[in-house]
Amino acid sequence: MKREDIVKNLQRSVLFQNIGEHELAAYAELARVQFFSQGQYVYREGDTSDIFHVIAVGEAELVLTRDDGVGRIVGRIGPGGHFGETGILTGKPRSVGVRALCDLVVICFDKRYFKLSLLANPGIHNRLDALLAERLRVAFRDQMDTAGEERGGGVDSGADDVILFKDKSFSATRLRRLIDRKNEEIKQSRTARKTQEVIDRFAANDAPYLLVGETGTGKSIIAREIHLQSARADGPFREIDLREFESPRLERKLFGTEQSGYPFARARRAGILEQTSGGTLVFTHAHLMESGLQERLLKAIESSTYTHMDTDRLLAMQSRVVFLSNHPLYFLSSTEKFIPRMLDLLEKQNFEVPPLRQHKEDLPRLISFYLGKYSKEYGKKITKVSPETLGILMNYDWPGNLTELSSVIRRAVMLAKRDEILPEQILLGLPKTEGKWEYNLLRVSWVGKFFRSTVFPRVPQVIVGFFLLVTVLTLFFGPKNPESNAGLTLGWYIGWPLMFFSFFFLARTWCSVCTLAVPGTILQNLLRPGRKTPLFIKKYSGWIMALLCIVVFWVEIVWDAYNSPYLTGGIILIITIGSLVSSVLYSRRTWCRYLCPLGAVNAIFSMPSIVELRANRHVCLNRCKDHSCFAGDSFVPGCPMFRHPYLVDNNRDCIMCAKCIKNCDNSSIQLNIRLAPEELWALATPRNADSFLVVSMTAIFFPFALKDEFSRLTEWLVSVFSAVGLGVPDFFAASLIFFFCIFIFQSGYYLMVSLQCLYAKMDKKLLLPLFGYGFIPMILGGYLAVHLEFFVSGAGRILPNVQEWLGLPFSYEHIRLLSQDSTAVLKTLTVMGGFFASLYATYRVIERALAGDPLSSKALVIPFSFLIIIAGLFVFMV
Repeated sequence: MKREDIVKNLQRSVLFQNIGEHELAAYAELARVQFFSQGQYVYREGDTSDIFHVIAVGEAELVLTRDDGVGRIVGRIGPGGHFGETGILTGKPRSVGVRALCDLVVICFDKRYFKLSLLANPGIHNRLDALLAERLRVAFRDQMDTAGEERGGGVDSGADDVILFKDKSFSATRLRRLIDRKNEEIKQSRTARKTQEVIDRFAANDAPYLLVGETGTGKSIIAREIHLQSARADGPFREIDLREFESPRLERKLFGTEQSGYPFARARRAGILEQTSGGTLVFTHAHLMESGLQERLLKAIESSTYTHMDTDRLLAMQSRVVFLSNHPLYFLSSTEKFIPRMLDLLEKQNFEVPPLRQHKEDLPRLISFYLGKYSKEYGKKITKVSPETLGILMNYDWPGNLTELSSVIRRAVMLAKRDEILPEQILLGLPKTEGKWEYNLLRVSWVGKFFRSTVFPRVPQVIVGFFLLVTVLTLFFGPKNPESNAGLTLGWYIGWPLMFFSFFFLARTWCSVCTLAVPGTILQNLLRPGRKTPLFIKKYSGWIMALLCIVVFWVEIVWDAYNSPYLTGGIILIITIGSLVSSVLYSRRTWCRYLCPLGAVNAIFSMPSIVELRANRHVCLNRCKDHSCFAGDSFVPGCPMFRHPYLVDNNRDCIMCAKCIKNCDNSSIQLNIRLAPEELWALATPRNADSFLVVSMTAIFFPFALKDEFSRLTEWLVSVFSAVGLGVPDFFAASLIFFFCIFIFQSGYYLMVSLQCLYAKMDKKLLLPLFGYGFIPMILGGYLAVHLEFFVSGAGRILPNVQEWLGLPFSYEHIRLLSQDSTAVLKTLTVMGGFFASLYATYRVIERALAGDPLSSKALVIPFSFLIIIAGLFVFMV
């Protein structure tokens, strides 16, 4: 390059713009010119700082090496830009590398001349000071903009710490070796072979692709393997979690802004697409990407070019774009989460990563891998699991997939004392995250002493057992007149309302003091059956309990058990016999956990309770060694509900028996009083059976609350049948009305959910089981109001019942405990309290179902309308 050409190029630089031609000619005499081909480094990070550079032709990119060894592009410098002065001024090695983005021509000044001549010029010195100050200002701003932007490489589901890539400092070569080893271990199953075929196929091209699947299935790992097996293996791999960005901010960071000639003045202006040039860019939770950003990204993919946010200058699109989502493709399409053109593009290459339950044949190899990984981490030599343990692991469905499997094996390794994992060291289930607005009542000394003593639950059991025995004896051997029978009074007007009241205040404590299971428990202690609960019962227990619960209410209402001593006594005996048979056949309280119809009511209506029994999972994980809270000891048996407190995240699965409180030596168990029952919207495993029961209980409320009207409607239906020549008994007509109500409400619920999913674009598979939990507080409020009337109007019968039995003067007049006006106010307040609680719970359910999308009033119109209608009917009827 001629000297006059060097002068012209220096004049283009911001540093030399106000320098005269004679001075520039003098500088040009001492300058030299270097040429670099595309991809060649001018210098690397850590090199000696001895040359100052000015770009004459071409562009250079600034490369910063992160702690994990991956190079990241942090900026570009075009013609007239300069670099290299920082190292010279500080006397330290190069802080970033500079690489030729295309064929590059640079004008070079050695360190001595830069200091003695260039800096001696006041114009150049002042301009350089201003540029360095600008760099410092922007550095602070960029630090703020990027705070918390990257977390562990953009982990999608937590699954990338459960396979092979936790060590982010692995080189690409080492990663490939690990991948090859993993493929050898796991490729044998059909699912693994299919997954590897997809990896091979996607790695063979550069087209965008979509991976969908449940949380924890390893979508991020598959994306990384595709990257490492492709021609882009040596390029950058970056994940962007769309939950952490607002669309305008993400668009600016994605496409970047135009670079000026100022060195590093906008060092981080380089967009993410530039930073991942030649590599792979992964968008996790891709369903959250707004349509405008999809349009711009799609245009860049299709045209292979894009522009910065503030310029029309075209740049080459050299990043491969990948999308990951927890939602299936049909959901992304039906809810318009992806624009049609994007779906058309991704339809060519997409794959649904199968959940772990669909390829359990891989479990032994995965377990072996995790054992080796965590044994090394904790300094142990655990090489196997017992056959019983493997059976437990194979029978489990793994809703948390690989993430959960990793967590389970990790806990087991921590607890293991030998070279083998035993069944009692396996805790299945996803642990609960501690909630907010809670206070541990066990901190109150007398409360803690009460629950740790033998007084609870024995003394309450004795009291309840005594009254239950009196109730049953009176039902069968007392007066036949319903009003005079103390058994009916104790059962329907005192015991049953008190049980419903306890749901809100004491959760499932009623189950812990229930004496219907006592005969079975006594026999079980004598016979000690070892047979485990059949898998069929475990799998379908929710449906079994719901159907049995409906049957019990059907018998009560249709045959008017409230005025039938024998029928009421028969219901109690049948439930007791069911518990007795179950206790003789199976270990622990299988009846209470999986079959009891009263337990179904307790389980559902205890979920909005103001108390909960939970474990401090951090204490369990780091201090527990024996699991005595679950397994029990020689003095106190283990959990009768087959649940480790560590895994309990809802009141549905805990009967508040306090055995875990007595057995835990680490003070991990907490009896919390809470303000918000988060399980209603945050339940890890919502069940269709639960929502079915909730909706059925809503339907049953109407014949239950309107006994007289129900009787008249039954008589009318019988007359209708008689008019057409069909003689049907009253119970048949009543049964038709009873089950027709359930059918109407179930159909209405399904229609409402379908409309909500269509209108607000939600996932029906998630919303159908989850929606019902939001209605529970209002339904409970309705039943509490009706039972309040039962209690106030009927509990006072017990005194004349006893007086009549003793032959003393008695009267059934004026036995009401509260006036009707006072009761009406209390009932209305109860229903409205449940209604407002259901509004909030439903709001949170919708928020969860939206999966990160902004919540608008549009998404609340249908469910809130449904709640308002039901609440209005409840208030009218109570």
